[in-house]
Amino acid sequence: MKGEEAILYQEKKGALGVKKNYVYQESTRSFVPLECREDDHDRSERHVVGWLRDVFLPKGYPDSVSPDYLQYQMWDTIQAYCSSIAGALSLRATFEGLGVGEGAATTLAATLTWLLKDGSGMIASIAFAYWRGSQLDCNSKQWRLFADVANDTGHFLRLLGPLLPVPFLAVMCVSAVMMALVGVAGGATRAALTLHQARRDNMADVSAKDGSQETLVNLAALITSLTILPLITSNFLLTWVTFILCVVFHLLANYQAVRSVKMESLNRPRLLYILDKWTMNASVPGIDETNLSEPLLTGAAFIPDFFPFGFRVRLGCSFNRALNQCKSSEENMKEFYLNIMEAFRMDNYVVCGKLAHRQIFITYRQELTTQQELEAFFVAYLCILNFVHVKEGVPLSAEFVAEGLSRTTEVDNIIPLVKRHAQRLFPSFQQELSAKGWNIHRLHLAAGEWRLA
Repeated sequence: MKGEEAILYQEKKGALGVKKNYVYQESTRSFVPLECREDDHDRSERHVVGWLRDVFLPKGYPDSVSPDYLQYQMWDTIQAYCSSIAGALSLRATFEGLGVGEGAATTLAATLTWLLKDGSGMIASIAFAYWRGSQLDCNSKQWRLFADVANDTGHFLRLLGPLLPVPFLAVMCVSAVMMALVGVAGGATRAALTLHQARRDNMADVSAKDGSQETLVNLAALITSLTILPLITSNFLLTWVTFILCVVFHLLANYQAVRSVKMESLNRPRLLYILDKWTMNASVPGIDETNLSEPLLTGAAFIPDFFPFGFRVRLGCSFNRALNQCKSSEENMKEFYLNIMEAFRMDNYVVCGKLAHRQIFITYRQELTTQQELEAFFVAYLCILNFVHVKEGVPLSAEFVAEGLSRTTEVDNIIPLVKRHAQRLFPSFQQELSAKGWNIHRLHLAAGEWRLA
């Protein structure tokens, strides 16, 4: 430009936006865009794609969400589509069971059936939230799958209802209970997964766009249902084949969806897997490996206080209960209490147990921190490994065997010996967790609320 150096800059909207270049034009004394060669078709396509991204994806995608967001949403879209079609088939059977189209049916009977169905669902929602509410955060992937199984069971009962030799009211009430479990477990776990996916304090935006995606999918399923229902509902076999296929694809898509989630927080199944690998290989496994190996259908997520080798470990339990369970019949309660408190006088937790009966109890103090909660879990795990090593001959690497421990060691002395050894190992374990990207400040261990004052 007349021998002078051109002044220009570049910008783009979002991580996926097209770069735009601007150059300073002396004649107009302003920055003007540099024209890029782009035909009308490419420009229109780019605008459409950008508009769809703004409507259905969170602002700032992909930087504003977790790396597993897209894969999860793809599988979630498939499962929502299949579930909607299965729901449409069961809805038709529901109306049939209520007597729609029959001269003997009355609106009052249908209304009472519907109200009783709703009442059963409301009671089930309250009961389930009380029974398993705290578990939904700790094991969100597992309970997400449970919600989908309950959803398909509810649809199945409604579709089967008109054929069963029982009052349709009973079928509707049981189905409503299943759908109520779906509402509680599905809604709560969806919130937990959304919290994991939101990386810019944008949980509301991620949730809203997830709702938009699901609405679009349900609209597509609605159009499909309007097309196929008149064609298949008159054919009993075709109706059931379609329903079963939808259920199978729904469950498979849901399994793949939750399996694709890579959570960095520590719950009991993931932490037990990490400790198992660490004590075997002296190395903490990564986030991807651990999440892929996390059991989704059985194991620690569904068995209360689950630990390996058949042990049950109560976290955050009542100290009074722990004392009564651990003290032997001939042992003086005062002496037992003083021995425990002396062993853990410098800690904000107390670990005691009847190892021979495969029971361990962990009681916390009021001042407990997240790091100390993790340490208590670590101590309990090493106590189990050392017990089965010296008493049952299970192999264990020498670096994890407590100093002074042998086959002749009294069972009551194992926990104090292992505790001192575990506390020496814990800092390196904690450091490796952080180095592998694990969030050690968010523990979902489903601990009880009892605390020593």
